[in-house]
Amino acid sequence: MLNLQNETIKQYKSWLQAKGYSLFTANHAKSTIFDYITGVLWVARWEHKTIEEVCDSISEILPRYTIGDCCVKGRMRSRSVRCGLRKLSEYLIETQTA
Repeated sequence: MLNLQNETIKQYKSWLQAKGYSLFTANHAKSTIFDYITGVLWVARWEHKTIEEVCDSISEILPRYTIGDCCVKGRMRSRSVRCGLRKLSEYLIETQTA
């Protein structure tokens, strides 16, 4: 099961749920939220960063994982990686405090 103990991941998961994404399908299979969070966690591993460091450098990381430089790393889950990072970027923009 996905480790949701990290506070940033918990908040990202809640934000995704509020946007209408689901954690499980009707058949109880892992769904969109699981895929997006897993994709972001893979990127953190590939980049040798914590989730917080990925968030801090999302503007540098995101372009590398959209079709281009790093798509080979995520080829088995490239859609989850790209979409997870894109949604993480949206989450960070929406929840940014002034």
